[in-house]
Amino acid sequence: MTCRETVRLICEYLEGRLSPSVAAVVSRHLECCANCHLVLEAAQQTLDVYFDDHPDVQKIRVA
Repeated sequence: MTCRETVRLICEYLEGRLSPSVAAVVSRHLECCANCHLVLEAAQQTLDVYFDDHPDVQKIRVA
């Protein structure tokens, strides 16, 4: 999986909307790519801030 493909899938990955096989490929890429991992962390922080500021919105977590 390329970095571009990974970055495009990060929100769906964080929301748990990817199939298990695609999520596994994204996860493997994130483990070995520091740049994409930084994008993942930034996206997670953004979602955390958004959901903390909007208590009426259900928080989504990926295990």
